[in-house]
Order: sequence, then C-alpha cells, then structure tokens
Amino acid sequence: MLVRCSIGLLTALVLALCPAPAVAQAPAGGGCFSLAGVDGGAPLHLKPTGPRTFLLHARDGQLLGVRDGAVVRLGGPEAAGPAAEWTLGGSGPRRIVASGLRPATGCTPFPEAELGASGTSRTPRRGAPLFGWADTHLHLMGDLRAGGRVVHGRPFDRFGIVRALGDDARDHGPDGSLDVTGNLLRDGVPFGGHDTQGWPAFSGWPVHDTNTHQQTYWVWLQRAWKAGLRLVVAQVVEDDQLCRVEPLRWHSCDETETVALAVRRLRALEAYVDAQSGGAGRGWLRIVTDPRQARRAIERGKLAVVIGVESSSLFGCGLRDGRATCTRADVDRGLARMRRMGVRSVFVAHWFDNAYGGAALEGGTKGKFINALNRLRTGRWIRARRCPHAGQGEEVEALSRIEVQVVAQFFPAVRPLVRAGLPDYPSGRLCNARGLTPLGAHLIRRLIDTGMLIELDHLSELARAEVLELATARRYPLVSSHNGTGGAWTPAQLRRLYALGGHASVTSGTAPELVKKLLGQRSFRAPGRLQGVGIGTDTGGFADLPGPRTDARLGPLRYPFRSFDGRVTFTRQRTGARTFDLNTDGVAHYGLMADLLADVQRQSRGRDALRTLFASAEAYLRTWERAYAAR
Repeated sequence: MLVRCSIGLLTALVLALCPAPAVAQAPAGGGCFSLAGVDGGAPLHLKPTGPRTFLLHARDGQLLGVRDGAVVRLGGPEAAGPAAEWTLGGSGPRRIVASGLRPATGCTPFPEAELGASGTSRTPRRGAPLFGWADTHLHLMGDLRAGGRVVHGRPFDRFGIVRALGDDARDHGPDGSLDVTGNLLRDGVPFGGHDTQGWPAFSGWPVHDTNTHQQTYWVWLQRAWKAGLRLVVAQVVEDDQLCRVEPLRWHSCDETETVALAVRRLRALEAYVDAQSGGAGRGWLRIVTDPRQARRAIERGKLAVVIGVESSSLFGCGLRDGRATCTRADVDRGLARMRRMGVRSVFVAHWFDNAYGGAALEGGTKGKFINALNRLRTGRWIRARRCPHAGQGEEVEALSRIEVQVVAQFFPAVRPLVRAGLPDYPSGRLCNARGLTPLGAHLIRRLIDTGMLIELDHLSELARAEVLELATARRYPLVSSHNGTGGAWTPAQLRRLYALGGHASVTSGTAPELVKKLLGQRSFRAPGRLQGVGIGTDTGGFADLPGPRTDARLGPLRYPFRSFDGRVTFTRQRTGARTFDLNTDGVAHYGLMADLLADVQRQSRGRDALRTLFASAEAYLRTWERAYAAR
C-alpha cells in the first residue's frame, strides 16, 4: 500500500509509516487554515492553547479529535480539553504537520470575547516620559483566594472562554445559595442566591458589585490596555484564616504556597497571551522584575505587570496568643524565596494582626467578620483605642451571639466562637492599638535593603506612622496603592509620602467621583516631583467597581468613543450573547474601565484629571527606580 506522506494531518497509521518532516514556525496566533486530508479540506479555525498547541474548530462549530486512528467530532466548544488539543510537530495521533497547512477563509471562529476596540494607542519615544495609566492594585489571580472556590471564573483557560467563564453552579450551586461569602459581603447575611448564568448569556454576572465572580478575563484586560493601561501591580492575595473557614477549597491555605501558585498562573497567562499573538515575547503583556524592564516593555507598547503580595501573614509570620510564629531567620528566608519568584512589592499586613504589627480596622459588616477571623487566627480579638489623628479609624462593632451562631451553621470552623467571650467596644471612631513590632522593624529594614516596594495600606495607623519614620531615616520611597482603603491617611502623611518620592493611587468611582479624587491629590504634591496619580481598582479583591452614574440617562456616554490619545476607537464590548454598556451596567468587568475613562473625559475638568492619571505609569516607575537605587 502506498501512503502519501505529504498530507497535512497524520493519522496513527500514517505516523507509523512516514518520517516526520521538518516543522515550520507555528501559524501566528492561530487563524483560518485548511489541512490536506482532514474534514474534506474544509477551512478550520486553529485556536492556540499554547506555543505549539491548538484546538481545531470546524465550520459546524465542532472540535476535532482522533479516536481509533480516525478524525472525529468531539462536540462544541464545551468539549475543549486534552482530547481536542493538537500539536504542531512532535508525535502522536493529534499531530499537525506544518507542510500541510494552507491559509484559508470562511472559518467559524472558536468563540471568544470581543475586544470592541480598533487602532493602536500611543507609544513614547525611548527615553521620553511614559504616557499611560497605572492600576497599582489589581487582583488578576483573585480566583485563587480563600482556597480557590469562593471567586468563580478564571482570567484565562487554555481551552477557552467556556471553561474560564462557565459553570458558576459548580462553585456557587445551581441557585447561587452556596455563595455564602458573597452573600455575607453583599447583604450581611450568609443565605441568599443569584443567577449563576455566565457563558454564554451572562445574565447573572459579571455585575459591577459582585465580589465573587471573575471580572479580569484576559480579553477584558486587553481592552483596558487598549485604553492606555501601561502598568499593573498584580496583587496576589490570600488570608490563611479566611481560607481555613471556607468549607470548599481545592488548594492549600498556606499563604506562601498560594503566592507560588498564583505566580505560576501569572506566568502561564503571559505565555497564553503570547500564544494568541504568535509566539514567545510577541504578546501585549510582560511580567517585569525591575524598573528598567518595565520601562522598556512600556516603551514597546506593552503592559508591564509587577507582582505584588497582599497577605495577612507574610512568610507565614502570624500571631498566636500574643507570640510570633516565626523568627528573623524565617523572614530573611521568606523574603529571599519571594524575590526568586519575582515578587517585587509587599504589604506588611492585610486583614489580621500578625508578627509585624497591627492591621487597620475595617468598618461595617465586613469589619465584624474580619475581627472574628482575627480571633480564630491569633486567639485574640482586635484591641482598639482612640486614634492618633482626627478623621482616622472606624466605628467598631463585634458580632452578636446570635450572629455567631447563624454564621457557624454555614462555616463549621467558626463554631469555637459560639462559646467565646465577645468584645465590647466604646462608641466613636477607634483604631487598632497594636503598632509595629521589633520583627516588623526588621522586615522593613530588609525590604529597604533589597529594594522592594513597601505598601503601607492596611497597616494600623500606629504601625504606618512608625514605618514612615523608618523610611524617612533611610530616604526611602513608599507606596499607597489604593489610598483610603485599610485606614485613612492624614494630609501630613500624604505630603510626607510624596516628599519621599513615593506613589499614591486613588480608588475608583463614577466619572465625576474619579475626577474629584484624581485632582484632589494635587494639594499633596512635593515640589520638583512628578505627580502622576494612578488608580487602585482592587478588582477581584472583594471590592465593588463603579456602578452607572445616577444621571446617565440624561447625559449618557455615546458609543463609539475614542481613547484619551484619540488613536483607538471603542464600541460596546460584547462577550457571548451579552453586550455591555457603561450607562446601564457601570463597570461590570475590567474592560469597561475604557468606557469609564471616556466618561471622565466628558466631565468638567475631566481632561485635566486624565492628564494626571496618564502620568501615573511614569510616576510609579520613578518611585520604583528610587527604591531600586537605594538598595
């Protein structure tokens, strides 16, 4: 029997009889091709899953695989998985031979979110100040938080959007009633439900005020990049005690291990974006580990991603009954390990008191539950006292006995608090009485020695003041990545932050609110320093995104619109069957940050505010460069 070895796709029989030909470069980012001898030579859409791996999507919407040596249809996009993955070169029954690839037209594209943006945004000349905005507090891998079953949806999945943004019921139950943490954050009670329909209808989520659904899918992030986003601090977040009380989880509650997992996922995201763009280094996203790398990436028009860590027990250094669970040697080893991972920015504290110092109090229902988790984690309730300065602190409430009993029915790990004595706090604004510890001072000195960016948000007011003193003595810049979250800053402290060459970002808001916040930072500017103010959206961090303007019907954002530099045109973003509109949806997902900034342009003094925002990537890098030079 004569076997023609020039066909484009080799079945198991042909593999046995034909030598493997030389493999050409992978088709850039996939696309429409025909393969000799496959599906009658009909056009197939090659959807990259990795550097040299693809899904083959036929015109009838079916994925192709191999069974018993024959090419078969496996099902629609929901059938994507290892059995549907083909490799360019290599060996095995699902091998694509490059010589058999022919460009084609008329494919049915594998489903993907639409970008809704056309054009290329402005890139600076090498050595010129950067033009672009920074989000210094973004949880790209927030779905890994609390054991990985609280936030549903992933920022990417190599097998496509159906896998990344479908099947909410798996985590939250068919009616959303298993979304207990989301119910508590949203309504203050553990029971409730929501529409779990994600892909393709998205009738249930994403919405601007969800806390437990994915909002930074990679295409949505790409849309924000098209709108001038040039630097992101990807905050890896974990709070070990929150993870321990969650009844459902799929990974370890060890914060350091969660950081390592998230860093691997971030690098996998970078590789996935590269694959969609045609190969290693070709994507629009780059993970960077020093300010020079970041500047070079931005000058090339890419999104620079800095890895940060926001955790409650950094390096496992918590408290138990007033005693630290680690030593200085543990701190030094932990810092060295995180630097090897590529982490370049850290929070000293987050939700709970730890071996380094106190955490800033949170108010409302959220604060009640954080205090309960602090009791479980450390063996003690948070001690509160009068604040150092007016305007600081929170009205502190403790859970009532009946609230503890109700919550314990949903979170069995909370049951020890049913019989515990409950604290009684006086009325008025209070602050955490715990300041910086000697071990905390050691950590700050080591962070300065290694040029790490030090985040001051979430530290108690007392601890923050002590870190400012240490940094001033070393003339070292500091960062407040979502200013006003986790403890209020005084005007004097902000002026001091800027005088040290530090950086502060405001939290997000509707267009009028964002204009006010951005311009409001100008009064703290240090003479001779560039003041670019970023946004710390806290997307994916149990924080709401801005809703629609209350007057949006009277003065809606008109589509299409242009980016701030005028070079990119945006239409309404469409994902699956849903079309998003800022006027009715608010910032339902991160891609609508583009729409929000367009709405800012239309406000009184809006362009002035955007000039401050679009200097923030440059300003952040200058802070990082000062820290790097001070090592």
